[in-house]
Amino acid sequence: MSITLEQLLQAHETDAIIAQPGTPIVNITDRDARRKANSYLGRDVSLMMHGIDPALVLSEGQLVWRIPIELATPRQGHIGFIGTLDVDAHTGELIVPATFVEEIEANARALLKSASHPAEVER
Repeated sequence: MSITLEQLLQAHETDAIIAQPGTPIVNITDRDARRKANSYLGRDVSLMMHGIDPALVLSEGQLVWRIPIELATPRQGHIGFIGTLDVDAHTGELIVPATFVEEIEANARALLKSASHPAEVER
């Protein structure tokens, strides 16, 4: 009985081959992914939103740079995180769900509302 290279590399049922020898794992850097996300956010959503510190994530069998999105204002600075945006680590394409803009804007409104009415501090 002979074992194929693929069988050898996938020693466990839950293992997945990320890249074959000679194939790059990612084609764009975390910095480039964040730049693409920030360009999209500033152009199509809001200048008050920007991405920070991407993480490389295997999502549904696809390697993506997952970029946390924070809401910030010139006056208050960082207010909080309102979602994430994924960038395909191989192609550099943004992965924008159909409801992304509505969800991120709703999260921003909720965060702004809670930030403008902080809970009373017990004495």
